[in-house]
Amino acid sequence: MSKFIEISKSWIISFNPTPAQKETAEHRINKCNECPHKEYLNIIDGYICGLCNCPLNGKIFSPTSNSCPDKRWEK
Repeated sequence: MSKFIEISKSWIISFNPTPAQKETAEHRINKCNECPHKEYLNIIDGYICGLCNCPLNGKIFSPTSNSCPDKRWEK
């Protein structure tokens, strides 16, 4: 899947996730909250992944399981 399509799908899912997608996102954000690469970015008033620079509030809804560049999302 191309990165553009993955990012687009992530944001679309984030607006109306299914219960399973919410559960996956909660698991992922818990992993991100423990990660030393999580960074706050003033310009968006939110957090990003310091490795790939993606905003976490959309990235956690990625339809692919290997989106974390540090492999922290693998269950």
